[in-house]
Amino acid sequence: MSGSALAARRARRDPRTAARICAAVLMPVGPACVAVIRLIIPGGSGDVGAEVAADPSAQRLVLLLGVPALFTLLPGAFAALRLGRRHRPTLTAWTAAFLIPGYLGMTVLAAGDTAVLAGTDIGLDPATVTRLSDEILGLTMFEGLVFVVGHIVGIVLLGVLAWRARLMPRWAAILLLLSQPAHLVAIVIVNPWLDLVAWGCTALGMLFLGIRTLRTSNDEWDLPPLPFSPTGEPADARST
Repeated sequence: MSGSALAARRARRDPRTAARICAAVLMPVGPACVAVIRLIIPGGSGDVGAEVAADPSAQRLVLLLGVPALFTLLPGAFAALRLGRRHRPTLTAWTAAFLIPGYLGMTVLAAGDTAVLAGTDIGLDPATVTRLSDEILGLTMFEGLVFVVGHIVGIVLLGVLAWRARLMPRWAAILLLLSQPAHLVAIVIVNPWLDLVAWGCTALGMLFLGIRTLRTSNDEWDLPPLPFSPTGEPADARST
């Protein structure tokens, strides 16, 4: 096999290509799932026990959508940060300082949603389920605060990063920047449709970042794999 053919074969096998495509696909999945969750999740009236008892299937769908959300939000955020770090490293670091802990703090919310449905399924009365939900929220107040502040400020900074690094059209960066403040407003005024639009804008922004990731070269995305000797020993190990 000629040298050029061997180089072309190795380029096709470059593991960075698969990693980049996977990252691009994951980016919008989590926010899109959360957008639907925020539209259907019970509890807008403040009496979550009564709402779940009236329509437990909605809570089951919330938990079902929560699975892909939990497993894609954080990898998607890391991918977005990887995309921006070479353009604006300091701003990317600040974005990561808020967004990553924020998404990690979200994991406690799934536990509360699960407990509410479990309490309903075993026959607890709605008032007790509501008390259980309130108690869980009280016990996880710190993690909840980290989630609220982290993901809202983090997405705002990600929108600024996308704008300044020109990672997407400016109108899309503005929508990304404003999406989570709009989500906060939707919670305060209890407007599920506004929440759907807000998280939908986050998903749209992440979709644009995913498209930019697909258009990014492997060498810009990550360092190439180290060459190996015929014995399988890494090249840097042979030089020490």
